[in-house]
Amino acid sequence: MGKVSLDINGRKYAMGCEDGEEDRLLRLGQKLDDRVSQMANQFGQIGDLRLLVMAGITLMDEVEDTIENVDLRVDARAAGLRKERDAATLASAKSQADAAKALSAAAERIAGLAEKLKG
Repeated sequence: MGKVSLDINGRKYAMGCEDGEEDRLLRLGQKLDDRVSQMANQFGQIGDLRLLVMAGITLMDEVEDTIENVDLRVDARAAGLRKERDAATLASAKSQADAAKALSAAAERIAGLAEKLKG
């Protein structure tokens, strides 16, 4: 098990993680520290817990916005794919109808030729 020490708002926090995840945890810790520093600059040193909660809320707000944006893009892409599917289905049905007409016409011509050959 990996271990890292995160520095958040001037305090050290020892954290455990899966082996190989140390760099990721350090990077995430740095992002959290940046956000807490931003909150501290904006509101002052109002306490570690309050700053961490505020930073966490703003980060979760960004995550939620990102999820909503992804959902909207997925919905738009799905609608586009449905339109493409519907157009392809229509084109396929038209092609099948055209092929059926052509086969029917060919069958009539063959039948007419067969009658002429008999007669």
